[in-house]
Amino acid sequence: MQPIYIAKQGTDMSNKLNSYMDHMWDGFYTGQVRMSRFPAVFEASAGAVYDITMTGTPAKKMLFRLLGEGVGATIRIAYPGAESRGIYKNGVEIAYNEWDDAIAGYSPVTQAFCGENRFIGVQNILEFYITTGCELQIKPRNAIQTKVRMEWTLSEFFSGGGTTTFVDRITASLGIHASEVKIVSVYEGSLVVNYEVSTPDDNPEALVALEAKQTQQLQSGTVDLGAPVLEVESSVVVDSDRTFTGSMDKVYVIEVDTRESDRAWENSMIKWDYEPIVVMDDDEDNTNPPDTSSILI
Repeated sequence: MQPIYIAKQGTDMSNKLNSYMDHMWDGFYTGQVRMSRFPAVFEASAGAVYDITMTGTPAKKMLFRLLGEGVGATIRIAYPGAESRGIYKNGVEIAYNEWDDAIAGYSPVTQAFCGENRFIGVQNILEFYITTGCELQIKPRNAIQTKVRMEWTLSEFFSGGGTTTFVDRITASLGIHASEVKIVSVYEGSLVVNYEVSTPDDNPEALVALEAKQTQQLQSGTVDLGAPVLEVESSVVVDSDRTFTGSMDKVYVIEVDTRESDRAWENSMIKWDYEPIVVMDDDEDNTNPPDTSSILI
């Protein structure tokens, strides 16, 4: 993802950032035991807007802090795709701004509060406002991502209730709450609506069942979206870091100790989300940990 370029709109202010150097090498590559950090100097006055451009694949999870005595700044990150992600403050997801039919998108960020955000469809830009002393996280979400193309014009769609009516029809057909549906973008061709469906508990199995129900209804024509459906594309996107097993199998924590580099993390700044594990069948007669001599993690 690096180098990362940070530029303030309306000025010539621009920074090129690289992460801190890793102090260990594993053959040709760095050991990657450091958590990447990209400190930058901001002029965070009222109305400040910064564009962040990454030259590689953006990290799935990012943490933002603004230190100092400034007011705050709007951050804009251009992503290569429209994968489902959210802004979190104190562990709670902050919803996008209200949808504005006049601009066929979410209302602009007004810098009203830390965490205010929106997603700009088609351009795939995530935009949020951060203030000094505030900490925000960007994290992926499990969701059903759907694109529906209908025989309709943009003006007919919005005159017929727009996104509010569209969401009402989707939620009524699936039996879910309106808060579980997010419109990503609406544009011509004939009329294309991209939207996401999530579940309150982030359960991947529930999403798979919901996606199958939605596909069946859209293909059979049992759900009325206000116009004939010409094409449907749908898929369940699950973040592997947020998927957990519900089995009651024995789980053993395995210490990988094949070379010096495997122990380097003990003295580093890295924070592990999960320990390496091996899942074994639940065998009451087997009370000893498994032989891991031939197991690769």
